[in-house]
Amino acid sequence: MFFVAFFGMNDKEEHIGAFSGEGCPSCGQLSQFAVSKTYRNLEVFFLPVYKWNVRYIARALCCGAVFELDPILGKDLEKNPYIKIRPENLRRIERQSPFKYCPNCRVDVPNEFAYCPYCGGKL
Repeated sequence: MFFVAFFGMNDKEEHIGAFSGEGCPSCGQLSQFAVSKTYRNLEVFFLPVYKWNVRYIARALCCGAVFELDPILGKDLEKNPYIKIRPENLRRIERQSPFKYCPNCRVDVPNEFAYCPYCGGKL
């Protein structure tokens, strides 16, 4: 948080929920997505006044791939949790992570491993 005199800026992240999808664009499996909302906040005396840079982030629970969700669909998901997430509503976020994701035991494994040290599955 950045705060000067009466004003401040803060980055926030809110968990919206887990939603079903038609399929993961990354691995092709039928999956659920954990959706969160991130934004930057302008605060006056620690009270939020204005939000900007609102993004909806969806993480596939099958393989751990991270996507940016269409903002219109993100707003609809906040109101109606029964909407399905379709692959055309997702845009892959390329990120450099020091970890790979094991879909068998659902843990993060360091990049230098070709096989999961916990379950032995191929990464």
